[in-house]
Amino acid sequence: MSRTRPTMPSGLRWKLYLAALGLQGSWNPQRMQNLGLLAIMVRWLEGRPRNTERDRLFCRRYYEFFNTNPYLANYLIGGLVRLEEESENEASVSPDLIRTVRDSLGRSLASIGDQLFWQGLRPTVVMATCLLGLYGRSWYVLAVFALFAAGQFMLRWRSLGRGYSLGLDVVDELADPRWHRAIAWTIRCGMVLTGAVAGCYFLLVTRLGGQGDGGLLLAGAAVGMGLPLICRRRPPGEILVLLGLVLAVVLAFALPAARS
Repeated sequence: MSRTRPTMPSGLRWKLYLAALGLQGSWNPQRMQNLGLLAIMVRWLEGRPRNTERDRLFCRRYYEFFNTNPYLANYLIGGLVRLEEESENEASVSPDLIRTVRDSLGRSLASIGDQLFWQGLRPTVVMATCLLGLYGRSWYVLAVFALFAAGQFMLRWRSLGRGYSLGLDVVDELADPRWHRAIAWTIRCGMVLTGAVAGCYFLLVTRLGGQGDGGLLLAGAAVGMGLPLICRRRPPGEILVLLGLVLAVVLAFALPAARS
């Protein structure tokens, strides 16, 4: 029989959700996102009975160094709120445990989030909008950005609730292999679109506003898709994107010359 997991009160969830949007608003090179995390957690502390010594230690705990990926940070924020609530009633949840969870889970989310968003989704979205822009599809460009914005807002909302509901078990959710499959596919999509954009751009430039060539587009996309399969040593995503761009540029000039 599965146990019932707690859910975060809607009022508190909205307060934390809106505060978490400004996590990086006070980013600093010394302690990174610590002030942002402290400001978020204070929103929870506001609803607790006042205790000067406990509040002082609470603020001191979240004033320490902290850094994670902002898109996935709500998993951790929800989990921390759950642990703080449990620490008021259970001696087994100590400040040291909360600090350990904050640091270790923050690093794990940073690793997953940086690969998924900075190396995968961000290049994919940028290249998709560039490709649409080359063909004058301005409304489609806006639609892509709107879709990305809506998706990340929904992810932030869901992850905050999931983090609170799961508590320490949020680690099991992050161990789901679908995260790594998503990372791999977004990076490949970015490579495909990079090759397509490069081929179309140089074709349109050399033909002074031509409508593009389907063969060149497919060739650039094929290079972008095939490059990660060739590079078995898994170099950084940025290197793969640059290599794909170079090869796509070469194809942009080589294919028209071969046809003439």
